[in-house]
Amino acid sequence: MKKSLFVTIVVLILCLILVGCNFPKQEPQENQVDLLNTAAAQTVQAKQTLIAQPTEVPPTLPPSPTHTLDQSEPTLAPTSPPTTVPTSVPTIAATNTPQAPCDQASFVSETIPDGSEFSPGQSFTKTWTIKNTGSCTWTADYHVVFFSGNAMGALAAKPLTTGTVAPGQTIQISLEMQAPITSGTFRGDFKLRNAGGVLFGLGAKDGPFWVKINVYSLPYDFTKNVCATGVKWTSGAGTLPCPGKFDDNRGWVLVIDKPTLENMAVDDEPGMQVHPDYADKGWIRGTYPEMTLPGSTLFKAIIGCYGNQKCDVKFKLNARIDGGDEQTLATWHEIQDGKFNKVELDLSHLAGKKVQFILLVDANGSPTNDVSLWFGPRIESK
Repeated sequence: MKKSLFVTIVVLILCLILVGCNFPKQEPQENQVDLLNTAAAQTVQAKQTLIAQPTEVPPTLPPSPTHTLDQSEPTLAPTSPPTTVPTSVPTIAATNTPQAPCDQASFVSETIPDGSEFSPGQSFTKTWTIKNTGSCTWTADYHVVFFSGNAMGALAAKPLTTGTVAPGQTIQISLEMQAPITSGTFRGDFKLRNAGGVLFGLGAKDGPFWVKINVYSLPYDFTKNVCATGVKWTSGAGTLPCPGKFDDNRGWVLVIDKPTLENMAVDDEPGMQVHPDYADKGWIRGTYPEMTLPGSTLFKAIIGCYGNQKCDVKFKLNARIDGGDEQTLATWHEIQDGKFNKVELDLSHLAGKKVQFILLVDANGSPTNDVSLWFGPRIESK
């Protein structure tokens, strides 16, 4: 009995031991602070992962240059972002203005524009206005000199001034010239020369200043050149405008494209209508530039009253030869008779001479109705 009871107790104890081993074990609770730290760390890690791994791969940029720190350089502690400070406008230091060259000039104006027309051998004066744009004063030791092209009778060198031309001042340079005796276009270039013999011209490139003219071949047409450079019309009332105005009391000269001759025929070539000033024995004259006559030449023209005008005038061809006194080469008396007059004058004896021609109309008493016509006056080869 006692033995059975003992056995039973032992069996119960063993069963309890076996059952106890199969019960689930209770996990120990984690510290709340550790749980919060763990969650924060996981959040930071997740954000870093998103930044490090963008959903779209940006374009590949060329690697920026890296600076390898020398091992001896001290490691700098991270600093806070710099505070933005407004930057002031940089001050630009003033630069020195380059000084102008010692000798330099610039063009201001001129007489006798390029392309002006002259008769063979005609004399003329060309004038340039030039400004001293250098830093040195021009003196009497400076010269204007022929540089290239056709000198047209100008001096090879001529003193620029008898005084001084300071920087910024201007000077007029005039040269006496003569057109070539052959027809064509001619140009002559000129420069300045300083006291040391060095040539200089216009602007930074030292360009020349020049004269450029056209020379007529014969015949020389007085009508075509009626108001040309160097031609002067005068009357007893003084210098006249060219062209003038019909019925001007001072007298007038007009170019008529289709003039009416004394026989009432209308021509298709231009003619010069002239009238003396309104005074008893009034007169009108056109003085033309000097020309050198080549070889054997003739003066030709048609003269008469204009249309049916009741003129009573004397036509004259006057001249100054080689600068001498004015003389009359020929005179023709014209009245209204319904006929025009062709005139011709041999000028062969003037070959090679410098001649200044003057076309003259004198009133033979009262100038009333003295409207007259020079038609086709010209100089041509014989």
